[in-house]
Amino acid sequence: MACCLSFVLLGEAKIYKHPKADTLYLTIPSKVVQDSTFIFKKGDTVKIRYDPEKKILIVEPLNTKAKQKK
Repeated sequence: MACCLSFVLLGEAKIYKHPKADTLYLTIPSKVVQDSTFIFKKGDTVKIRYDPEKKILIVEPLNTKAKQKK
């Protein structure tokens, strides 16, 4: 049996390139950010990795244990 992820909200995002660096910026639509299940807040530090087999970008919270102590 295949397992599927349940997404509350979906949105399209754009990737922008910094004009003076090799840095890329990913925008997250407000309808996704405003959803109560969205876990990231302004100023959070995240871990980003790319899975070349699945061709997906994975964004995970960094230091989740430190956040729980606060």
